[in-house]
Amino acid sequence: MSGGVETDWQREARWLRFSDRDWEQRFRRKWVLEGVARSRIMLAVAILVTVAMGLVDVGTNTEIQPEFVWVSMWQRVFVVAPVWLFLWLAPGLPNYEKLAAWIYPAGTTWVVWGVAFIPWTFLALNPHQNVIQQIGLNTLGIALISVFSLPMFFRGTLLMLAASTVGVVALFRFTHWSGESTQWITLAGGLVGLSAIVSVLAWNREAGGRKDFGQRETVTKLNRELARMNTEKNEFMAAAAHDLRAPLAAVRALAGQMRPGLMEEPERWAKVSAIDDLSSRMLEVVDNYLGEHALESGTLPVRLEQVELRSVIATAVQLHGPSARMKNQRLEAMEGPEVRVHADAVLLAQVLDNFISNALKFSPEGATVWLALAEAPAVGRARVEVIDEGPGVSEADRGKLFRKYGLANARSTAGERSHGMGLAVAKRVAEAMGGQVGCDSEPGAGAVFWVSLPVRP
Repeated sequence: MSGGVETDWQREARWLRFSDRDWEQRFRRKWVLEGVARSRIMLAVAILVTVAMGLVDVGTNTEIQPEFVWVSMWQRVFVVAPVWLFLWLAPGLPNYEKLAAWIYPAGTTWVVWGVAFIPWTFLALNPHQNVIQQIGLNTLGIALISVFSLPMFFRGTLLMLAASTVGVVALFRFTHWSGESTQWITLAGGLVGLSAIVSVLAWNREAGGRKDFGQRETVTKLNRELARMNTEKNEFMAAAAHDLRAPLAAVRALAGQMRPGLMEEPERWAKVSAIDDLSSRMLEVVDNYLGEHALESGTLPVRLEQVELRSVIATAVQLHGPSARMKNQRLEAMEGPEVRVHADAVLLAQVLDNFISNALKFSPEGATVWLALAEAPAVGRARVEVIDEGPGVSEADRGKLFRKYGLANARSTAGERSHGMGLAVAKRVAEAMGGQVGCDSEPGAGAVFWVSLPVRP
């Protein structure tokens, strides 16, 4: 708990049920397995004490009330002790982790009934004796030992206490009970009160265990997230350094060549053009990294409005046309309907810029890259497609295209570099607008990169 605010899992710990199925399964497994060693020690002691008490009774009291002594010995040695032994061996059963929730409550109930039979026998031989206190102490002792030593859950404990109480009261009420009618009511009230105490202790024990588990899981999750962020930071630094080093070195070399007296004016302008191209590439890298950071930090502004897709496509063709012509390629827009979507025009243009740049990068010289518009009224969405004539994308590569630093195996046709951030940023930007992105492709058949957005009439 931080600042006095209770988290969801802390509330769930009090209700003894995690909504996260994975957490619930792992807690139950941990609870059972960690309780095995503790329970086996208790059960071993219980077996020895039970057998010893039965044998001691036979050895010392046979002359007082032999019938009672032999019944007591029989119950302890041949009824109670075998149940403790079975519970001791239970971890070796198939599906033990699932069966444990019921084995231990059932075994404890049987032990309570077996032990209760001993004072019942004494009462049958001594009708005027009061054994209510002895029964209560026996039941409370067995219940407390079982709850705190065996890997029982709270719900199983409730069932065990209910079955034990009902069984013991029924035994004394409907068989050899010869006292006043109010005595069995006293016994029932006492057992219910003891059961309530044990129930509170059992709830507190499991709730505490769940809170400890939740705290450890939260810390573990935070540590994993910190490790992921640290790895991502290292990948970011390595990728940024790798992507910026080569163009920076080229710019430095070109700038050095442009010193006065080292070249003629026409050649100087060629160098200026090269510097401009390299600077644009570095700016694209920086923009993509900054865009990803803005998305991660939640500071990227998203201004949703009505956007007409045909005009967006026409603008994209106009802006990227010169780049296509420099590579002897064509960038064309297919005819399509007039469609308005709910989007951020600037962010949508960023997504299309990334798709078009990739299409030109991986399409061969002389290829045509098409921009197409498709509407799906049935699902209320429209889709802008960028269709290239590149080498296509394999199924394995499609699975990592839109992940950060997820580079495909295809090589660009003019040696252009890729830093593996553009498509990841495009995906996040599209999702920020309520859209989706994807790629349809087969190796050797080109690729279709698309962005889908909700239509607004």
